[in-house]
Amino acid sequence: MPSTFDPSEIEDAQYCIFTADDGSGEFDTLDKMLVLTNCEIGDPQARRYEVDIPGRDNPLDLTEALGGVYFGRRQVTLTFACINFTTPQHIQLASELRNLLDGKLMRCRISADPAHFWLGRCQVEVTRPTAEHSEIVVTVDADAHKYSVLSSYEPWQWDSFSFVEGVIIQIDDIVLNNETKSETLPVDPARGKPILWLNSGASGAVSARVSSDQTWHPLRSGKNVLPEVRLSDKAATVLYLRGTGNVGIEYRLGSL
Repeated sequence: MPSTFDPSEIEDAQYCIFTADDGSGEFDTLDKMLVLTNCEIGDPQARRYEVDIPGRDNPLDLTEALGGVYFGRRQVTLTFACINFTTPQHIQLASELRNLLDGKLMRCRISADPAHFWLGRCQVEVTRPTAEHSEIVVTVDADAHKYSVLSSYEPWQWDSFSFVEGVIIQIDDIVLNNETKSETLPVDPARGKPILWLNSGASGAVSARVSSDQTWHPLRSGKNVLPEVRLSDKAATVLYLRGTGNVGIEYRLGSL
């Protein structure tokens, strides 16, 4: 359908900000006079694991037995109106967007939900430009969960904070001097894996474990992602650290 956006409403228009997965290369669609006119976010589909058992009426549901409910990917479809574009300008912008987004793993932050971003690979579709109407559609093959813009390892910003569903998660580095300390991490629907940064101290001088695992896992200098250390979608997770060193904890909360 042709866009019904009125160019006089540009100051109140909705938009998207795309960045690479590492947070670099920010692209604001409004800077290019691309106004978000429609946003469709697909429903999450739970992935069920069932086994047929002879002599049983219903299949055996192993969904929770395998660690909880997991979800498939979601399609986020973003429709943009091109404001006051000539046909050559439209073609040039379409090429620029394809170079930036097509096939790339990107973060997509929508102005209506500034505290979160969607992460997925993008596909750009361009309608036939005319004098009255031209649109660009970006489809994001996204993770099931959207993620908080700020991680626990970044300075807090009130501009993007949601007073409805926001949670302040900033954590200062934990300083250990031949001792054991604990940090309680919040419930995370996405069951994310925290990154543990050993910022000072020799490799192996600090070990970590969570309350559900009695085995201590040594940290190496720099970035550590341990398969055994992850957040829970049911209860807060207690992270234990012991040894001598300075440890930072980085994670993002997810939400359906």
